[in-house]
Amino acid sequence: MKLQQWARRRAGQPAPQSAIELLLGGRRGSAANGYPQHWLDGVSSFYDYLDDDASERICTGTACRFARGAPAEGTPVHCLGRCYEAPVTNRERSGRIPRLSLVEQPVILRHLVEGTRPDPAGEYRALPDAATLLEAVVASGLRGRGGAGFPTGAKWRTARDTAAPDRYVVANGDEGDPGSFVDRLLLEEDPHAVLAGMLACARAIGARQGVVFIRREYPRAQAVMRDAIEWAKGFGYLGDFQVRVVSGAGSYVAGEETALLRAIEGARAEPSPKPPFPAERGLEGLPTVVQNVETLAAIPWVVERKQRADTKVVCVTGAVSRPCAVEIALGTPLSEVLERACGGAPPGRRWKMALVGGPMGRVLSAAAFSTPLSFEALPGMGHAGVHVFDDQVSARDLASHLFEFARSESCGNCAPCRIGTTQLASQKTATSLERLLTTIELGSLCGFGQGVPRPIRDLLRDFPQELLP
Repeated sequence: MKLQQWARRRAGQPAPQSAIELLLGGRRGSAANGYPQHWLDGVSSFYDYLDDDASERICTGTACRFARGAPAEGTPVHCLGRCYEAPVTNRERSGRIPRLSLVEQPVILRHLVEGTRPDPAGEYRALPDAATLLEAVVASGLRGRGGAGFPTGAKWRTARDTAAPDRYVVANGDEGDPGSFVDRLLLEEDPHAVLAGMLACARAIGARQGVVFIRREYPRAQAVMRDAIEWAKGFGYLGDFQVRVVSGAGSYVAGEETALLRAIEGARAEPSPKPPFPAERGLEGLPTVVQNVETLAAIPWVVERKQRADTKVVCVTGAVSRPCAVEIALGTPLSEVLERACGGAPPGRRWKMALVGGPMGRVLSAAAFSTPLSFEALPGMGHAGVHVFDDQVSARDLASHLFEFARSESCGNCAPCRIGTTQLASQKTATSLERLLTTIELGSLCGFGQGVPRPIRDLLRDFPQELLP
């Protein structure tokens, strides 16, 4: 029996707060909803963002870490989702998120580019019956935009066909990759597209409950989504589909779907072995579809148009003239994105390399900027946040930053991940470094540890003399 279920019975309450919600509310006593003190202590020691939001935090994400004039001191937070105006702190007022489209018919940003605006009611009214919904999503070939690229329709079918008294739909808004801010853009400015996508999934698989999990670093996104849910409920668009917003508490690995479910349940966000997959057994042991925010935002368009959605929003920051979120056709070369959407390199700066997909993504040298941005041409591109570096940044500095991030965000469950990410400085040869990377990759339980070696191998391939002492 899960501890939360045990606590529910002991406290005699129908729906106790999770341990994370209690801690976010400042309650740490052992009598809080029946949770034992050791459980609260274990949860509080895992998360980085359980204290008061009023404290000033310095963003140490990739864009802010390598931005000129970045502050050197302050309570660190790994990313505030404002990479386009780096360096930043959480006390500064955020400007409008720059966005544009390189495709004639944007899908994800259809309501957000110049000359358009969201139509909340239209997103819900266009949704057909369950069978038609599932057929349209399967036929579209839509793949998850959160990084894994798994076929969306196949996941929905599994959840629908798994025998259970109920099912869940979870929107994964834990956009932790430094360099990515498309989920924040959608949650804050087009929440009904996301919510309608959740409703479509719920109708297709037979779910009556939904959760929007949003990282705590996005307080405005949480407030906007709560308002959107109340608006949709007030007009009867959600029917008997009950949706709530759950706040993260500062854990990158919570973006992994099984770790995210544990966070929702109020536990430490430690990944669980698969199978079973969440679509078979997830929240409260029920079939659960976990979809990235960008994927869900595409669903109403896919269903209404009955077309393939072969676009992706790419967030570009760093050594470019115009950082922005830009919707592209999958397969567009990185060089075209940088020139057409971002205005090329700033005056007096020369490109050296780019990190695509965050700390577990890929590194491309400037000579390889003609690489198409697609799941096939660039495996591991993940959420497709792109940070461009000029020739003042060394491969060693980038590798150290990536290992520092991995070390800080490791859940600690696997020794290869927990210990291996502290060993970069001791590697003196390509052979010893590759041995370390292989150990981390093969010995880690989840995609976090398994992905740590990916960008380091790219750096070793392209900049061996810089990477090794």
